Amino acid sequence: MASARSVSARCGWRRRPIPIFLFDLDNTLYDANCHCFPRMHAFIHDYLMRRLDLDEAGASALRQHYWRRYGTTLAGLMRHHDVDPVEFLEAIHPPALAATVPEDAGLRQWLRHLPGPAFVFTNSVASHARRVLAQLGVEDQFVGIFDMHFASYCGKPDAEVYRRILRELRVPSWRCIFFDDSRANLRTARWLGMHTVHISRRRHPGKGADRVRTPIQWRHQGG
Repeated sequence: MASARSVSARCGWRRRPIPIFLFDLDNTLYDANCHCFPRMHAFIHDYLMRRLDLDEAGASALRQHYWRRYGTTLAGLMRHHDVDPVEFLEAIHPPALAATVPEDAGLRQWLRHLPGPAFVFTNSVASHARRVLAQLGVEDQFVGIFDMHFASYCGKPDAEVYRRILRELRVPSWRCIFFDDSRANLRTARWLGMHTVHISRRRHPGKGADRVRTPIQWRHQGG
């Protein structure tokens, strides 16, 4: 898989008005609540307890507070505690984290028929995303990954990260279709002019989404 920074220079889609597909990773391409999030949250709690001398309840409360206020726990830690982002991201994304993600032949088949290139846009790191995609059996279906390192550790829903992706791809926002389970992330994308698909078990899209699909529908009802 090519790095996100190199793909736009050698791909021809800028000259053809085909859609560009941007996919969130966790809870969009697979069910992270069952496979990664419980362990990731435990890794975050362990890090916060060691780094900030908190008990488990305090670590959990701080993680949720920063996630709600800033969009990512890391953003709050960098702002208020001078945490090294590389150290934090490595601590919470060990190689074993993706080991229980199951292969998904249906997802692979769906991705193969997309009429344009697909990218992962994640608030995790590319190494973790590649491991998850490999477990799913779809790594070769993605052209590149936009991760927290690419985003200079700001991440979604910060609008500047989306603008940076558009500059990197050299395409207008209206050519992008963005899939995510987070309403906040979708609101930013739609505000910038992207088409949006909310991955949710609810029947109606949240604010900021053009369409809503359950994790099964978005692969079996043609988008």
